[in-house]
Amino acid sequence: WGHRRLQDTFGTCGIPKIGWQIDPFGHSREQASIFAQIGFDAMFFWRFDYEDKKKRLAEKSMELIWQGSDDLGSSSDIFTSAMEMGYGPPPGFNWDLANGGNDDPIIDDPESEDYNVDKTVDRLFTYAKVYSNYYATNNVLFPMGTDFFYQDANMWFKNMDKLIKYSNQRKSNGSNINVFYSTPTCYLHGVHMANHTFPTKKDDFFPHASNTHSYWTGYFSSRPAIKRYEKVGNNFLQVCKQLDVLTQGN
Repeated sequence: WGHRRLQDTFGTCGIPKIGWQIDPFGHSREQASIFAQIGFDAMFFWRFDYEDKKKRLAEKSMELIWQGSDDLGSSSDIFTSAMEMGYGPPPGFNWDLANGGNDDPIIDDPESEDYNVDKTVDRLFTYAKVYSNYYATNNVLFPMGTDFFYQDANMWFKNMDKLIKYSNQRKSNGSNINVFYSTPTCYLHGVHMANHTFPTKKDDFFPHASNTHSYWTGYFSSRPAIKRYEKVGNNFLQVCKQLDVLTQGN
């Protein structure tokens, strides 16, 4: 129903084609299969095991073809991209003043003592070069925004407009970095045009560990009924314990 409503309202281009799984604590193979079967072209996520991430960064395998089902074959395959930097802007580019953003806006008046165009563009280019070492193509995706951001959208777009303008001006001096507004779909098109052969994966991105002793398990289960029974049963157990204490006191 949701897709039909979007198509009726916005046309075919309004139907989502990207799975945006940025903040779950792990990812199941079945999710990849479902996304592929409903017609998604790709899925993007952030959180996954820190050791797996370290290995993929070194091998430039942060992007892959996730094979969602042995039975369904290629119809359940989906391009998958793990975002190294999370789903927010890189450090130094948080202009959301209503949400704790305290990074300096871009001051492009050469007469101002706070002029900072050069160092801001330098910072962006540094991140672009670092992240390019982790991905197999020459496309780098910077998510500009995160939870509850854009309460002052004008501040964001005003600074991003300047960032794009002054970054691209450097191409006249030999820079090979092209900065522009994009979407996951447009990014996917750029990756596809690179004609790279990506590695494959068949299993889950479970369990999720953020460091040596921090496993984010327990958020998902194939036995939700058992977890419910355990929770309800534990409530009764605690009540019985308290009643037992009260009766012994009498």
